[in-house]
Amino acid sequence: MTEACLDQVRAGLAPEIRKGHEGIVYLLGRTDGAVTLAVSVFRPDAETTRGSFFVDSRSMAVGVRAAARFGLQIVAQVHTHPGAAFHSDGDVEGAKIRYAGYSSLVIPAYGRNLPSLEGVAAYMFIHDRRWVPLGPSDLLIVPGDLR
Repeated sequence: MTEACLDQVRAGLAPEIRKGHEGIVYLLGRTDGAVTLAVSVFRPDAETTRGSFFVDSRSMAVGVRAAARFGLQIVAQVHTHPGAAFHSDGDVEGAKIRYAGYSSLVIPAYGRNLPSLEGVAAYMFIHDRRWVPLGPSDLLIVPGDLR
């Protein structure tokens, strides 16, 4: 993702960081199914609590339309956990979008340490319909703003 996009992630999650709730944003960009580049953030209307978030289909549709307006895709979901980052059963079940190249990033400590990605758990959905973990070397921050 671009450095500017990472800054937008923090800004998008800021209300939930302050409240101590799980937060959710979606990354907009492009993917070819193997490489994904995120350049912007969509913050959906979401119900959040200390241990969960919920995004309804209407808010998801707003995000899809926003991405399409700029010739982009929703390429990832980014959400926070109160403690350690991992893909919980609820995260797998609640992932509304799933296609090859779509990613999911789980940020620990409600995102308080952003823009640091230390401790982030990252996954990519692949062609045989499963999530695979990504390692730290798979996540790159591109300096600047590519928009």
